[in-house]
Amino acid sequence: MHEHGRKNTGAFLRQLCQPVSFKFNMDNLTAKRRERGEVNEADITHFGSFDEPELLFLLHSKIPVERSCAAIHLRKYQNPTVVDKLCHQLSIEKKLYTKIVLCETLAECAYLSIEPLIGLLGQIVKNQETEIPETGFYKVSYPLPRDIAARTICRLGIVAILPLENFIKSSKDMNALAQAIDAYGHIVYSNKIKCSSSTLQKLYERHPKNDFLKYKIARCLSGIHDEWAKSFLLEIIQTGCKGLRLEALRSLLLLKIEMPSNIQNGFSTEMQKLESFLKKKLTTKSSQH
Repeated sequence: MHEHGRKNTGAFLRQLCQPVSFKFNMDNLTAKRRERGEVNEADITHFGSFDEPELLFLLHSKIPVERSCAAIHLRKYQNPTVVDKLCHQLSIEKKLYTKIVLCETLAECAYLSIEPLIGLLGQIVKNQETEIPETGFYKVSYPLPRDIAARTICRLGIVAILPLENFIKSSKDMNALAQAIDAYGHIVYSNKIKCSSSTLQKLYERHPKNDFLKYKIARCLSGIHDEWAKSFLLEIIQTGCKGLRLEALRSLLLLKIEMPSNIQNGFSTEMQKLESFLKKKLTTKSSQH
């Protein structure tokens, strides 16, 4: 074979092999996703005839896809027992896609899920915030909680407000309280709910020296505009640590509260940068509406 022919043959063989390699990669990717609980329509259809006891048994299967299918079909059986089993599985679940499906089903169960999910705040996977960030949050939207129970509660919306307020008033678990404030603040801000800061004020009065709770309260107040919120934020922006001052500044800007010149004159370079950025974002957002 001539040299030119060998080169063409080699190129042809390489092209011929590419789709096979791509298919292998896709099959490999699909297999990995299934190992993490991702399901397809065939999976869901296969378990469609299972009744409640069979699905509850399947919820504890060793196969992630089967657990995901059980969680999907249990939406047909919304009752306290099913919700408790779903919450328990969520608390021990390791596979990503199965976790997602469990959260979606619990969100569909609405008010039945609220109290069991509140009981899980701060209990699932220790990836929650534990320290005040040293940098500002450069977004005008409310940050989605890291805590998976708090994140699911956010999807319940307005119906979760009163139960969260009751929990914040009564709980002594600092970690759970921080997650509850995240969920509460997200729902209030995202749904533009007009409410008083009294629940947060009483919490602050119980723990006046807890800077981490102050940080969570300062963020939560970005959606609550009343006299105590204004007073608290203006105090924190002057006396708090770096992270607290940045969070108070962000909330004051989102609430469109004017700051006295003596406070503005004391802004650090980073605070000035955050103020400028958020003002531009808010102006853009306002013009779009």
